[in-house]
Order: sequence, then C-alpha cells, then structure tokens
Amino acid sequence: MKIRNAVICGIAALALLAGQNVTAQTRGLGRLNGTITSEGGEPLAGVVVKVAAGGDELEGKSDASGKWAVAGIGKGQFTAEFSKDGFETKRVKLVIEKEVMQSDPIKISLKKVA
Repeated sequence: MKIRNAVICGIAALALLAGQNVTAQTRGLGRLNGTITSEGGEPLAGVVVKVAAGGDELEGKSDASGKWAVAGIGKGQFTAEFSKDGFETKRVKLVIEKEVMQSDPIKISLKKVA
C-alpha cells in the first residue's frame, strides 16, 4: 500500500516539480509498469519510457496494448520520461519509499502535438 501511495503522491507532485531534475538514489530489483494512452483513451504502442536510476538510464517501450515496464528500480526519487513522435513528451516524478518487485500500474496519457 505504501508504494501505491508513493506513486500516487509522485504523480500528483508532477505539477509542482516540473522542470526539476531528480534522479534515483539506488538501483534495485523492483519494476515500474503501467499503460500509456492518447488523450482520447486509445492505447499507444512504441512509446519510449526512460527512468533515471543512479547514474544509469533504464529504458522500456510500450507494446500494442500500451503496456510498459522498466525493471531495475530501487527506492529513491525518479524521473520517468514518456516520449513518442507526434506526441508531447511527459515527465513524471516518482518517490519510491520501499523497494517492491512490481509497482501498482501507472496510467499515463500523452497529448498529440498540434
């Protein structure tokens, strides 16, 4: 339950922390995952997901149903970046208080570039 609250707080803090550069404090065995859709709710395939972890950058990509996962996450503060051609890049700040094997799903929607 703590990780879910941490993820929710991290997403809610996005508006307050936008533009700040926060990196992970440790790598671990945990895994972040979720789904990515357009603003209209359609799943987006091929979205590149990058998570700064320590001095490394972990990367994943969404599948045809919009599902994505990035492994190697420990506890700490992270910036997750979601990008796809034709859509605005979205950055989300996350605070993970306790390392878990898999997070609750994180739902992200991307806005089309005008």
